Amino acid sequence: MEGLSSSSAIFYDFLDRMRNPASLDLVRSIKSFIVSFSFYAANPESDGKKVQEFYATMEDNIRDHPLWAGATDQEVDCAMEGLEKYVMTKLFSRTFASSPEDAKIDLETSHKIHLLETFLKPEHLDIPVVLRNEASWLANPPQLHSNLRFIQLYRRQTKLVSEAAYYFTNLVSAKTFILELNAKSLSIDEIEFEESMHAARLTNKATEKDATQALEEMTTSQGQTDPGSSAVLHYKERSGSPNYPYMDKEAGDLTVGDVERLLSAYKEVVTMYTSLCTAVRNLSFSRAEPHATNLEAKIVVSTQAEKTGKNSDQGGG
Repeated sequence: MEGLSSSSAIFYDFLDRMRNPASLDLVRSIKSFIVSFSFYAANPESDGKKVQEFYATMEDNIRDHPLWAGATDQEVDCAMEGLEKYVMTKLFSRTFASSPEDAKIDLETSHKIHLLETFLKPEHLDIPVVLRNEASWLANPPQLHSNLRFIQLYRRQTKLVSEAAYYFTNLVSAKTFILELNAKSLSIDEIEFEESMHAARLTNKATEKDATQALEEMTTSQGQTDPGSSAVLHYKERSGSPNYPYMDKEAGDLTVGDVERLLSAYKEVVTMYTSLCTAVRNLSFSRAEPHATNLEAKIVVSTQAEKTGKNSDQGGG
């Protein structure tokens, strides 16, 4: 929390200085740079180079600027941290996961981790017992590749040195290792590895099929005359008698293999909950408006009327 507060303070100090009329020339340079990105098609390598060059130019400008007269290297660094955060916030939609290739690698990485989680153990990687942490094996960070790529291209290069560079390089290497991992990378029989991966793929396909089927059934039920009754019936048919196998379990009782079953159960609960909420909401609307043929249109009209009324009151005041 202390680091987060410090980061926020640095950023807000930067914004405060940018509000000073004396910083008008810096503000114009920053805005001009951000707007210039809209003139070119997205290209991660080229965009990253432009951003790094801009950082270098702006650091020189800040050091020579009256607002930072006599500033220490640390104070200039803080200003650059604020600048980087501001610029990359504005350019985030353009620069993060901007290419189809990034999205493809993100999916491949996430899928590979998901499959490996079903059977991979610390001993397969020759990890000493004293260094094993089962909880860390349950992590599957979303868009891992895109996050690493974003840091690599747009983080100020002067910050990716020393200890930070060491950790970052290890993380990039871990992602590459996961993508290229096979039986030869592990202490596991090749046949056992292939059989485990095949079983994991079948389980994953079954889970995706169940989720897709539940979504289709939910969508179909929403179009029926009485969505409330349909959703309740759908719930009874799928759930049967109550069965909660993990209610008496403690965290230490669970195994890595339980994760797949818990995930499937979680998706089922979310699907049924969403279906039930939608059904109740639609049922409530239908009772309140028994003769309505286009509820959405009525909502829009009533909202516009309310806004018109408020504007009239304000105008009259």
